[in-house]
Parts: sequence; structure tokens; C-alpha cells
Amino acid sequence: MPTALLATLYFVCPYIIGIDGSSVKAKFILLAFVFAYTFFFPSLMVLWLYKRKSIESITLEKLSDRRFPYLFSIISSGFLSYFLYQKGPQLQGTAIVIGFIAVTILIIALVSLKWQISAHAAGIGGLIGAFFMLKFKYDEMSLNTPFFLAIIVAGLVLSSRLKLNAHTLLQVIAGLLVGIIVSSFGSLFI
Repeated sequence: MPTALLATLYFVCPYIIGIDGSSVKAKFILLAFVFAYTFFFPSLMVLWLYKRKSIESITLEKLSDRRFPYLFSIISSGFLSYFLYQKGPQLQGTAIVIGFIAVTILIIALVSLKWQISAHAAGIGGLIGAFFMLKFKYDEMSLNTPFFLAIIVAGLVLSSRLKLNAHTLLQVIAGLLVGIIVSSFGSLFI
């Protein structure tokens, strides 16, 4: 989801994120870093934990299996956010987005200490909230299509989580609301 959000902002309305003067190559390099630190490295960590039999399943069904992967994701995203923020004003918009993604994962991790919440719903909720707030904050009509596509994808993701019995309706709604609220608030800083 972070890669999808930033790819949309980089190529649809780059001025919002402060990257409008960057080349296409530079944008793809940044997206590669985002993908690596928010998806690839955390996924490798889950696979490594599974191979070591530290977790029962790569789908992280048990709450106890989620603790270390979430912590690693928070650290990985937090590191990337800090690194990009220190590189200068052009990358600070991207750093803020990644930072609020780390906050979302932190909230999910804290809730998951006692109750299962849908991280998938939080991810798609983050897209919806960011597109919605940035669309109105910058009066950017080019975000209409990504916003409505995110709503359609949300319907597919949420219904699939319910159909697979991975979550209850309340867990899916809670995840969606966490994503929407955190990303909406975070969008105020971009």
C-alpha cells in the first residue's frame, strides 16, 4: 500500500509530495526503497521467522506471531522515514507519508497485543484517507480516479478478509477506521 500510494502521488500529482522536479528514474529509485523497506524486508523477516519455527504460519494468524513482524515493520518504516527526512526538503513529503504508515503499524501492533485487527483493512483505509484528504486540501481533481479505485479495492479486500474468515466484521471495520483516521491526519502535514 505505501508503494501504491507514493507511486500515485509521484506520477499523478508530484507537487503535493514535493517531488515534481525529480526525474522518472529518481522516482522509481525512491519507490524501490519504499517497496524494500515497507514490504520486501518485512516479508523476508516473516519468512525467516517461519523457517526458524518462531511463528506457526506466514499468514500470522495468531496474535503472538504478529508481535515481532510488526515491531520489525515499525523499525524498518521508521528508519526509512528518518533517513529520507534528513536528506532534505524534497524528500520530506515522502518521509512524512512513511512516518505515518509506521504510526499506523504501531497502532495495529498495540491493539494486536490483546485483540486481532485487520492490517489489510488498515492499509487500504490509509489509501482512502490519504487520497480523500489530499484531494480536498490541494483541490486536486486528478486524485478522483485513484480515490474511487481505492474504494473499489477496499470493498474487494474487506469482503475477502470476511469470506476467508480471517477477521470478524468488527475487526475489519476497526482496521479500516485506523487507516483512514491516521492517514487523514497525516495528510495535514504534507
